[in-house]
Amino acid sequence: MPISQFSLLIQAAGTGLLLLLFLLLYQKIRRHAFIDWIASWAFLLVGLFMLFFQRAGAGGREVVFLLHATLLGHAVFLLLGVLRLRSSGRGRGAWDLLWLLPILFVAASFDQAPSAASHAGQIELCLAAAYVAAAVTFAIGTGAAAGRFLLSVSFLLWGVLEAIQGSAQMRLQSPALLPGLLQYAGFAGMLIEMMIAVGVILLLFEASQTQLATEMGQLRRSDELLKEQSIRDPLTGLYNRNHFNDVIRKELAAVRKHGLSLSVLVADVDRFKEINDRKGHAAGDDVLRFVANYLTSCVRESDYVFRWGGDEFLVLLPHTDEADAAQKAEDLGRSLPRIPGANQVQASLSVGWATHRSGREFPATLAEADRRMYDRKLSRGKKPDEPASDLPLPS
Repeated sequence: MPISQFSLLIQAAGTGLLLLLFLLLYQKIRRHAFIDWIASWAFLLVGLFMLFFQRAGAGGREVVFLLHATLLGHAVFLLLGVLRLRSSGRGRGAWDLLWLLPILFVAASFDQAPSAASHAGQIELCLAAAYVAAAVTFAIGTGAAAGRFLLSVSFLLWGVLEAIQGSAQMRLQSPALLPGLLQYAGFAGMLIEMMIAVGVILLLFEASQTQLATEMGQLRRSDELLKEQSIRDPLTGLYNRNHFNDVIRKELAAVRKHGLSLSVLVADVDRFKEINDRKGHAAGDDVLRFVANYLTSCVRESDYVFRWGGDEFLVLLPHTDEADAAQKAEDLGRSLPRIPGANQVQASLSVGWATHRSGREFPATLAEADRRMYDRKLSRGKKPDEPASDLPLPS
């Protein structure tokens, strides 16, 4: 068997392996580009066998036609797959099959040419152009640098090889007259196809790693969002009462360890029940949201504002002594702006305060602030609303 025919069989083996790779990848990763590449390498595999039969002297007009059609089909569907991969795998359509019509037409027109070697060389020049176009597309595309580099180099080398073969066939008019090195072109083609296989695997591996990192980032953000939602009151956006238990443990530990001061404010919306009764619960919700925003805007970033329950709010003031806590309570109760939409029943705010002392349990401190809040409310002639139910607090 001449070495040129044997090298074609070697290249056909490499082509078969690459075709199998794309079939396996498509089973795992449903990307439309793989369908085009499966078709492309299937065309190439058939074309290589047609070329083998032609060089063995068993080729008639049918073999020549199939040779031209399959090699052109390989080039066209290769480029379709490359473009589809670059466009993030746009969907397929029935119109893709229309590419077979110009392929068959061009193959039939080559079949009418007087010189088989001449139009075989032209076909190889078409393949060279397709490979160079694929190389350029991968070079300027996006994705993993290592995979794109290997694919670009592989297709460029393949394009150069096909261009040399095509030019030699057009000049010499016979495959048997090709220079000795070109007789081994099939071996080079097989090696190049293996490089392409490695490049595709690298491209997909790094893409999957990037996608995995993106998905992990989304999971982390979702987890953080869920955690944030679990410690927030859904109506006002303030910290909820459950989160208070976590915060107060840390603050009390800091007080015991470093002797820091810690104060607490308890604020209650005056006439809130009247607002609900006269204007409806939607207006009451608006009032609570307004007060929540007001309290948040009037404290430091290191302070904590909680919705304590109903129309009651709690403000935790780390590093704050009695005088500052009393002044803050006075300011908050005096400075509440007029609430839009509550003209008939305008709400006000009663605020009590207390500073935690060493050796004292925090519920006692909280009860002191709550008592001062009710004293302030009664002194202003406001009827206290029902207090929120007490939850056990850490000492």
